[in-house]
Amino acid sequence: MSFNKGLVHYWDEYYKKDAAPSFPSPFAEYVANKLSTKQNILEIGCGNGRDSKFFSSKGHHVTSLDTSGEAIELCKSLYSNEPIEFFFGAVTDIKKTEKQKFDLIYSRFVIHAMSMNEELEMLKTSYQLLKKNGQFFIECRSINDPLSNTGEILSHTERIEGHYRRFIILDELKQRLIQVGFEIIEAIESSGLANLEEEDPVVIRVTAIKS
Repeated sequence: MSFNKGLVHYWDEYYKKDAAPSFPSPFAEYVANKLSTKQNILEIGCGNGRDSKFFSSKGHHVTSLDTSGEAIELCKSLYSNEPIEFFFGAVTDIKKTEKQKFDLIYSRFVIHAMSMNEELEMLKTSYQLLKKNGQFFIECRSINDPLSNTGEILSHTERIEGHYRRFIILDELKQRLIQVGFEIIEAIESSGLANLEEEDPVVIRVTAIKS
């Protein structure tokens, strides 16, 4: 299995079908309600772009990236008339560009699809890409999500059920963020936050700032 555990192929096939919801996620609405001024936002793992479109509609400047080429092509097709910059690649690729630093980085349902090494690189790079006092908003699946009890067990936190997931332990994620240099502002772990039809996962939400 490749370093990304087959995820790129999985998500390429998924986004070819254009089956993802088009309305903004509850997490995007939660974050938008906390913003009183226009922000320069980077979304890591934009998928079909629904949350990027939502932030853009609120007047924010949005840059979005995904490691699925199919997702990015879909976004460029769906939102060709929107002032959103879509990039194919990882957050480390954004770092190589000459883009200005960001006020806010947004990551929904991405960290639990990364290996630990990929997550650590993403956290460090995100810290570097943020302006001072910039905000980092993360939502991901918790180790306490019932889905963690299904599928092939790779490790204490890693499973294969349809595709690879690494379920996140909140206290450990907070420590990794602090070690990079972030200050934790808010941390929530609960069901009822990311409902979609019959699914109600236990998720983690963390708000951190580059202090």
